[in-house]
Amino acid sequence: MANEQKQGVGAQGQQGSGLSESSVVADKDYNLVSVLYHALQGAETYGQYVQDAQKQGDQELASFFSEVRQEELRLAERAKQLLGQRLGGGRQQGGSRGSA
Repeated sequence: MANEQKQGVGAQGQQGSGLSESSVVADKDYNLVSVLYHALQGAETYGQYVQDAQKQGDQELASFFSEVRQEELRLAERAKQLLGQRLGGGRQQGGSRGSA
């Protein structure tokens, strides 16, 4: 239990392979979750930058921040697909476990 708290990820991601005694989620899966999280965080932040630039009337900067935001969303979607393939084993029917 203390190990789960230390890792910052619950046992939901545990699949039983590629895990050591001291980790809840394999490093490569944890890293993928981290990329997804940070890409979504970045997209949210850049959305605020777009709004700020628009409020200040700087359309060039708003456009740039919008491009950066779209790239982060693209990366987040790719990370989500990869994570689903690795942790979900191709399940598509009715499971809510993979919705992030």
